[in-house]
Amino acid sequence: MAPSRLSLFIAAPIVLLSALALGLGVALQATRLDDTTRAIDESRLRFTLDELRTRFEARMAIGLPLKALPDAAAVLERELRRDPDIVSISVIDNAAASVFRAGAADAAPAAPLGQAAARDWLLREPGFVTLGARLSQPGGTPAGTLLLRHATHRQAGAIALVARELTLATVCAVLLTTFCFVFGVDLLVRRMDDTLARMHAALGLPPSGDGAAPHAAALVGDVNVAATNALHDLAAARDTLAPAAE
Repeated sequence: MAPSRLSLFIAAPIVLLSALALGLGVALQATRLDDTTRAIDESRLRFTLDELRTRFEARMAIGLPLKALPDAAAVLERELRRDPDIVSISVIDNAAASVFRAGAADAAPAAPLGQAAARDWLLREPGFVTLGARLSQPGGTPAGTLLLRHATHRQAGAIALVARELTLATVCAVLLTTFCFVFGVDLLVRRMDDTLARMHAALGLPPSGDGAAPHAAALVGDVNVAATNALHDLAAARDTLAPAAE
């Protein structure tokens, strides 16, 4: 049974507001999940850089120069193998010359190096994030910089998958809610119509709807006949009184 026009009119704005609220909630949750995941990932990468810096600065504290640090390249290679999303880890000196490297060469090293004055910095690019950690000698003199470049494609793909699943769940929820709400309102409207019909029958009134139109037409016809008869009586009385007045 198709829902009535009144039930659709009542349900439409409520369903629309519910759909907008659910869509906004999905968008906010996806954004929050993206921010949280990115913050956790960057914190993990920062911890990796801090460990490497502590190890290298401990070696330099005993008088070893940066270029002569033992097993530095092997340490970088080991960190690179731990995380497949790490594109490269490198150590550069104050002249921006590469001292040790593991992984692919930096596509544009000049942009990160512009921030090398800070002890710790982070640069986000489309699909990548680059973290830097300055290396210092025992007296606090800058000795170089640790650079870690990390790909974010897998994280973005996971967030997109979650967003798609949430969107699909939202669409299903909106459709189910719309179906239940529209037919629930339609059932309520039909019960109200039945109640009004029983009340009209108990009071002896004509039923509302299509049955009221013939009754109203008959009532208007009776009023017209009564008005016509009254006009005729008034005209007859005037004709009767006119000779008496002369």
